[in-house]
Amino acid sequence: MEYKVAKYIQIKQDIISAIKSGELQPGDKVDSESVLKKKYNVSTITVRKAFNDLINEGYLNGVQGLGTFVAKKQMIRGLTSISFSDELLQQGYEIGMHVDKIEEIVNATIADKLEIPQDQSIVCVRRIRLANNEHIAYQSSFVDSRLLSLEQAKKIYENASFYKTLKENKIVPVWVNENYSVKEVNDNNIAKLMNIKKGTDTFFVKRIAFNEFDEIIEYAETYFNKDWYSVTVNIKI
Repeated sequence: MEYKVAKYIQIKQDIISAIKSGELQPGDKVDSESVLKKKYNVSTITVRKAFNDLINEGYLNGVQGLGTFVAKKQMIRGLTSISFSDELLQQGYEIGMHVDKIEEIVNATIADKLEIPQDQSIVCVRRIRLANNEHIAYQSSFVDSRLLSLEQAKKIYENASFYKTLKENKIVPVWVNENYSVKEVNDNNIAKLMNIKKGTDTFFVKRIAFNEFDEIIEYAETYFNKDWYSVTVNIKI
């Protein structure tokens, strides 16, 4: 006996198949409600039910006034690795990095985070993180200049990795404390480098990294593009 598939399920299945086959790529706009109504000979309610299910299941994103688009694959943070690059590689991404600036600063607030004298100079490395050529994060790392000099920090241009640069200078983080919040990007330069509009909400992560002696070796602030980032935490009872 042949069972008839509900029209909204058929619409869902067809769109999912197109995504999985590569016919629809992340960021592609899918057919509008009016087009799908005619194509499947259904009501607006039926099309919207299919869209709502696909959005809730993470296949599509709806943008007010623009339409419905194939969702981008998110970088899912499992909180299993100190290295952001390692997590991306494990998930099959091609990774990249562009250095925005490397500078030596004096900043009392950051010094307090590092638990060093407020007038002690700090080396700051600011960079854009890329996954599959998409700009997904802007990171600023701060290290006591007595641990890492400005010249030593510039090795990141060769290494293309901040933590590799730290390791070369015998600075090895073994555990970190991270604080997550939602924060608007109000810096024009950061917004431009992330390819987002100023005022856009992002995941904002403050990280303090410690060595084997529980000494602070790095303080970092990262803006993650919310369209590319999520966090999964496993809790064992």
